[in-house]
Amino acid sequence: MRLGFPRARWKPKLPPIGQTSQSLPKPSHAFPDALRTSLTAIKESADAFPPLKTAVGAIVTIWDVAERAKHSKSDARGIAVRTQQILDVVVDAVPDPLEIPPSMLQSIERFTLLLEETKYLMEEMVLTGRVSRIVHLNRNERVLRDIRERLDAAYGDFLAASALRVEVTQAEIVLKQRELAAQQLQTYLQVSQILQKTNTTINLTPDLLFYSRLSVFLGRP
Repeated sequence: MRLGFPRARWKPKLPPIGQTSQSLPKPSHAFPDALRTSLTAIKESADAFPPLKTAVGAIVTIWDVAERAKHSKSDARGIAVRTQQILDVVVDAVPDPLEIPPSMLQSIERFTLLLEETKYLMEEMVLTGRVSRIVHLNRNERVLRDIRERLDAAYGDFLAASALRVEVTQAEIVLKQRELAAQQLQTYLQVSQILQKTNTTINLTPDLLFYSRLSVFLGRP
Protein backbone atom coordinates (compact mmCIF):
# COMPACT_ATOMS: atom_id res chain seq x y z
CA MET A 1 0.00 0.00 0.00
CA ARG A 2 1.47 3.32 -1.07
CA LEU A 3 0.93 6.40 1.06
CA GLY A 4 -1.42 8.84 -0.57
CA PHE A 5 0.37 11.91 0.72
CA PRO A 6 0.05 14.95 -1.56
CA ARG A 7 3.39 16.57 -2.25
CA ALA A 8 4.08 20.24 -1.65
CA ARG A 9 3.85 21.76 -5.11
CA TRP A 10 5.87 24.95 -4.62
CA LYS A 11 9.56 24.16 -5.15
CA PRO A 12 12.02 27.06 -5.25
CA LYS A 13 15.46 26.23 -6.57
CA LEU A 14 17.73 25.08 -3.76
CA PRO A 15 21.55 25.06 -3.57
CA PRO A 16 23.70 21.92 -3.38
CA ILE A 17 24.18 20.28 -0.02
CA GLY A 18 27.14 21.45 1.98
CA GLN A 19 27.29 25.11 1.00
CA THR A 20 27.71 27.39 3.99
CA SER A 21 26.42 30.61 5.47
CA GLN A 22 24.59 32.22 2.56
CA SER A 23 23.82 28.98 0.74
CA LEU A 24 20.13 28.58 1.50
CA PRO A 25 17.59 30.22 -0.83
CA LYS A 26 16.19 33.58 0.12
CA PRO A 27 12.73 33.90 -1.40
CA SER A 28 11.20 37.34 -1.27
CA HIS A 29 7.50 36.45 -1.29
CA ALA A 30 5.24 35.20 1.47
CA PHE A 31 4.37 31.64 2.36
CA PRO A 32 2.47 30.51 -0.77
CA ASP A 33 -1.17 29.61 -0.15
CA ALA A 34 -0.79 26.53 -2.36
CA LEU A 35 2.08 25.27 -0.22
CA ARG A 36 0.18 25.91 3.01
CA THR A 37 -2.81 24.01 1.62
CA SER A 38 -0.59 21.13 0.49
CA LEU A 39 1.17 20.89 3.86
CA THR A 40 -2.18 20.94 5.63
CA ALA A 41 -3.42 18.13 3.38
CA ILE A 42 -0.31 16.07 4.16
CA LYS A 43 -0.82 16.64 7.87
CA GLU A 44 -4.45 15.53 7.70
CA SER A 45 -3.57 12.44 5.65
CA ALA A 46 -0.77 11.38 8.01
CA ASP A 47 -2.96 10.16 10.88
CA ALA A 48 -1.56 6.64 10.48
CA PHE A 49 1.97 7.97 10.79
CA PRO A 50 2.26 10.35 13.79
CA PRO A 51 5.96 11.32 13.30
CA LEU A 52 5.24 12.72 9.85
CA LYS A 53 2.16 14.54 11.08
CA THR A 54 4.25 16.16 13.84
CA ALA A 55 6.92 17.12 11.31
CA VAL A 56 4.38 18.82 9.04
CA GLY A 57 2.96 20.78 11.96
CA ALA A 58 6.45 21.98 12.88
CA ILE A 59 7.20 23.02 9.29
CA VAL A 60 4.00 25.06 9.08
CA THR A 61 4.99 26.79 12.33
CA ILE A 62 8.51 27.46 11.01
CA TRP A 63 7.02 29.09 7.91
CA ASP A 64 4.76 31.24 10.10
CA VAL A 65 7.74 32.29 12.22
CA ALA A 66 9.71 33.15 9.09
CA GLU A 67 6.89 35.37 7.86
CA ARG A 68 6.62 37.18 11.22
CA ALA A 69 10.39 37.62 11.57
CA LYS A 70 11.49 41.12 12.58
CA HIS A 71 15.00 40.55 11.25
CA SER A 72 17.02 37.81 9.49
CA LYS A 73 13.87 37.29 7.46
CA SER A 74 15.66 35.93 4.40
CA ASP A 75 17.62 33.43 6.49
CA ALA A 76 14.46 32.33 8.25
CA ARG A 77 12.62 31.85 4.96
CA GLY A 78 15.55 29.94 3.54
CA ILE A 79 15.44 27.55 6.48
CA ALA A 80 11.69 27.13 6.03
CA VAL A 81 12.19 26.29 2.36
CA ARG A 82 14.79 23.66 3.24
CA THR A 83 12.49 21.99 5.78
CA GLN A 84 9.74 21.82 3.17
CA GLN A 85 12.09 20.21 0.65
CA ILE A 86 13.21 17.63 3.21
CA LEU A 87 9.55 16.79 3.83
CA ASP A 88 9.06 16.07 0.13
CA VAL A 89 11.99 13.66 0.20
CA VAL A 90 10.63 11.99 3.35
CA VAL A 91 7.22 11.46 1.73
CA ASP A 92 8.92 9.87 -1.28
CA ALA A 93 11.03 7.65 0.96
CA VAL A 94 8.06 6.24 2.91
CA PRO A 95 6.22 3.68 0.76
CA ASP A 96 4.02 2.33 3.54
CA PRO A 97 3.53 3.67 7.10
CA LEU A 98 3.00 0.11 8.33
CA GLU A 99 6.27 -1.20 6.90
CA ILE A 100 8.88 1.44 7.65
CA PRO A 101 12.42 0.12 8.18
CA PRO A 102 13.66 0.86 11.72
CA SER A 103 16.55 2.97 10.40
CA MET A 104 14.17 5.15 8.36
CA LEU A 105 11.80 5.53 11.29
CA GLN A 106 14.67 6.66 13.50
CA SER A 107 15.76 9.18 10.87
CA ILE A 108 12.24 10.60 10.66
CA GLU A 109 12.00 10.85 14.43
CA ARG A 110 15.38 12.65 14.56
CA PHE A 111 14.17 15.00 11.84
CA THR A 112 11.03 15.73 13.85
CA LEU A 113 13.12 16.57 16.92
CA LEU A 114 15.35 18.80 14.77
CA LEU A 115 12.28 20.63 13.47
CA GLU A 116 10.99 21.21 16.99
CA GLU A 117 14.38 22.56 18.05
CA THR A 118 14.59 24.72 14.92
CA LYS A 119 11.14 26.14 15.56
CA TYR A 120 12.05 27.06 19.13
CA LEU A 121 15.40 28.64 18.19
CA MET A 122 13.91 30.62 15.31
CA GLU A 123 11.14 32.00 17.51
CA GLU A 124 13.75 33.01 20.06
CA MET A 125 15.96 34.75 17.50
CA VAL A 126 13.87 36.34 14.78
CA LEU A 127 10.93 37.52 16.88
CA THR A 128 13.04 39.44 19.41
CA GLY A 129 13.60 43.18 19.52
CA ARG A 130 16.46 45.15 17.99
CA VAL A 131 18.46 45.48 21.21
CA SER A 132 18.40 41.76 21.91
CA ARG A 133 19.36 41.03 18.32
CA ILE A 134 22.41 43.30 18.52
CA VAL A 135 23.51 41.90 21.87
CA HIS A 136 23.26 38.32 20.67
CA LEU A 137 24.29 38.91 17.04
CA ASN A 138 27.26 36.54 16.99
CA ARG A 139 25.40 33.83 18.87
CA ASN A 140 22.44 34.09 16.51
CA GLU A 141 24.70 33.77 13.48
CA ARG A 142 26.26 30.64 14.93
CA VAL A 143 22.84 29.18 15.68
CA LEU A 144 21.57 29.89 12.16
CA ARG A 145 24.69 28.33 10.67
CA ASP A 146 24.27 25.26 12.86
CA ILE A 147 20.62 24.91 11.86
CA ARG A 148 21.51 25.13 8.17
CA GLU A 149 24.26 22.53 8.50
CA ARG A 150 22.03 20.11 10.39
CA LEU A 151 19.21 20.53 7.89
CA ASP A 152 21.64 19.93 5.03
CA ALA A 153 22.82 16.74 6.75
CA ALA A 154 19.23 15.55 7.23
CA TYR A 155 18.45 16.38 3.61
CA GLY A 156 21.42 14.30 2.44
CA ASP A 157 20.43 11.36 4.64
CA PHE A 158 16.88 11.28 3.30
CA LEU A 159 18.04 11.67 -0.30
CA ALA A 160 20.28 8.65 0.16
CA ALA A 161 17.44 6.68 1.76
CA SER A 162 15.07 7.63 -1.06
CA ALA A 163 17.62 6.61 -3.70
CA LEU A 164 18.16 3.29 -1.92
CA ARG A 165 14.42 2.65 -1.84
CA VAL A 166 14.23 3.29 -5.60
CA GLU A 167 17.07 0.83 -6.20
CA VAL A 168 15.40 -1.81 -4.05
CA THR A 169 12.09 -1.27 -5.82
CA GLN A 170 13.74 -1.60 -9.22
CA ALA A 171 15.49 -4.80 -8.12
CA GLU A 172 12.15 -6.21 -6.93
CA ILE A 173 10.56 -5.33 -10.28
CA VAL A 174 13.35 -7.09 -12.18
CA LEU A 175 12.98 -10.16 -9.96
CA LYS A 176 9.22 -10.26 -10.51
CA GLN A 177 9.72 -9.91 -14.26
CA ARG A 178 12.10 -12.87 -14.24
CA GLU A 179 9.65 -14.93 -12.20
CA LEU A 180 6.87 -14.05 -14.63
CA ALA A 181 9.05 -15.00 -17.60
CA ALA A 182 9.83 -18.36 -15.95
CA GLN A 183 6.12 -18.97 -15.33
CA GLN A 184 5.29 -18.10 -18.94
CA LEU A 185 7.98 -20.50 -20.19
CA GLN A 186 6.63 -23.27 -17.95
CA THR A 187 3.12 -22.66 -19.23
CA TYR A 188 4.35 -22.74 -22.82
CA LEU A 189 6.09 -26.08 -22.26
CA GLN A 190 2.99 -27.58 -20.64
CA VAL A 191 0.76 -26.40 -23.50
CA SER A 192 3.24 -27.79 -26.03
CA GLN A 193 3.15 -31.21 -24.34
CA ILE A 194 -0.65 -31.21 -24.35
CA LEU A 195 -0.73 -30.30 -28.04
CA GLN A 196 1.73 -33.06 -28.88
CA LYS A 197 -0.41 -35.65 -27.06
CA THR A 198 -3.54 -34.33 -28.77
CA ASN A 199 -1.95 -34.55 -32.21
CA THR A 200 -0.81 -38.14 -31.52
CA THR A 201 -4.35 -39.12 -30.51
CA ILE A 202 -5.80 -37.51 -33.62
CA ASN A 203 -3.31 -39.34 -35.83
CA LEU A 204 -4.17 -42.74 -34.24
CA THR A 205 -7.94 -42.32 -34.54
CA PRO A 206 -8.27 -43.21 -38.30
CA ASP A 207 -6.21 -46.40 -37.83
CA LEU A 208 -8.32 -47.52 -34.88
CA LEU A 209 -11.51 -46.86 -36.83
CA PHE A 210 -10.25 -48.91 -39.82
CA TYR A 211 -9.32 -51.93 -37.71
CA SER A 212 -12.63 -51.72 -35.83
CA ARG A 213 -14.63 -51.86 -39.06
CA LEU A 214 -12.46 -54.64 -40.43
CA SER A 215 -13.08 -56.73 -37.30
CA VAL A 216 -16.83 -56.27 -37.64
CA PHE A 217 -16.72 -57.24 -41.34
CA LEU A 218 -14.75 -60.39 -40.60
CA GLY A 219 -16.95 -61.23 -37.67
CA ARG A 220 -14.08 -61.05 -35.24
CA PRO A 221 -14.02 -59.26 -31.96
